Amino acid sequence: MTPTRVLIVDDEMETCALLREIMVKEGYDVQVAHDGRTALDLVTDHQPDVVLSDIQMPGMNGIHLLTAIHQQHPATQVILLTAYGSLNTAVEGIKAGAFDYLSKPFVLDEIRAVVRQALDHQRMLEENRTLRDTVTSSNPLNNIQGKSTALVAVYKLVARVAPTDSTVLIQGESGTGKELIARAIHANSLRKDGPFVAVDCGTLAETLLESELFGHERGAFTGAISRKKGLMESAQQGTCFLDEIGDISSALQGKLLRVLQEHEIRYVGGVDSIPVNVRIVAATNKNLKSLVKEGKFREDLFYRLNVVNIALPALRERQQDIPVLVDFFLEKYGKTASKHVTGVSSQAMAIIMQYHWPGNVRELEHSIEHAIVMTGQSTIMPQDLPEAISAPTETMSTTNGWKTLEQLEREHILRVLEAYQGDEAQAADVLGVHRKTIQRKLKEYGLS
Repeated sequence: MTPTRVLIVDDEMETCALLREIMVKEGYDVQVAHDGRTALDLVTDHQPDVVLSDIQMPGMNGIHLLTAIHQQHPATQVILLTAYGSLNTAVEGIKAGAFDYLSKPFVLDEIRAVVRQALDHQRMLEENRTLRDTVTSSNPLNNIQGKSTALVAVYKLVARVAPTDSTVLIQGESGTGKELIARAIHANSLRKDGPFVAVDCGTLAETLLESELFGHERGAFTGAISRKKGLMESAQQGTCFLDEIGDISSALQGKLLRVLQEHEIRYVGGVDSIPVNVRIVAATNKNLKSLVKEGKFREDLFYRLNVVNIALPALRERQQDIPVLVDFFLEKYGKTASKHVTGVSSQAMAIIMQYHWPGNVRELEHSIEHAIVMTGQSTIMPQDLPEAISAPTETMSTTNGWKTLEQLEREHILRVLEAYQGDEAQAADVLGVHRKTIQRKLKEYGLS
């Protein structure tokens, strides 16, 4: 195992000797430099894990050294030291990327503790980079974008569960990327060379969904003119992704439970059991625990599915990822044959950051694509964004105070429909409801 490398930089010989003695006793491999230029050469040759550097030195000072180190070796953690402590130098050092800022004379225990913290921080960053590289190593997974704490926690879970054969339940609002996470799990599993089969349980009638999942025999029902293999069997040696698992009927829940327990299926209209070797990854935007309490979802099936639970955060809960996603979607959609859109104005970005994003990442993606189509220049402006996002929401009624929830719901549904040119299916997708819900609401509003 390579020992931890520490570089001490100070033009004072006594300070270097004291710090070297402390770091050697901690078991570190220690080098010393008395000026910034020599220190930078040592950083290039030996790539230390931590640099302890004085700020006030002749020639290259500590701030300039810090900047140069971060340009060449961003993983190296730099701790700045100074006998001339001031708010300005502290702010300047931290803004330049210093891990910490300590003033002389030193408290020896504080020096030891801060170096350990810097090393822990470096290891955490390296772990997160490794986990994210693992999750996004395959092409389809490049849509997973973000570096927030909440998303890094998801990366860790995916990286840990992917190599196993455990059943996974992914929970999150519509548009948070549940299928992308399912594909990430499959692509980094031992089943990656097998098929990935996705089934949308929320859009098919019960009888049709059962036939699609398990297959049917000829004559099993009207229209079954031949024997048909189901999607579960088609996923042999691979992964079957069951999206919107909370929408399946009680009868189908029982049959799915049998698959998880016995690892076999039975065709609709058939009597023979067929063994299946399939990993199940399920997803839902509903609270299955609540459905279990209400008697709408089998408790035994819930526990079979919920071996590993991955909860995807809503976009509003990881706002720091929004600029990252905007850049990603600009890159994805901004280079077309007719235009080259490369940026977002500060005013438009402010609107994007303030919006609630009920449709999450999917809604953001559609909005950026819409804005790229609408803009006539290389930078997206506020007027290019969909009206549902750019128009300020009135929170007060002009006649009777606050608007009711019904009024707000009506306005939001109509704005989303307008943004997607009346496409009910897309609007339902963004809002996280069924298309029939949109149609029912429009009838209530007296609109077609």
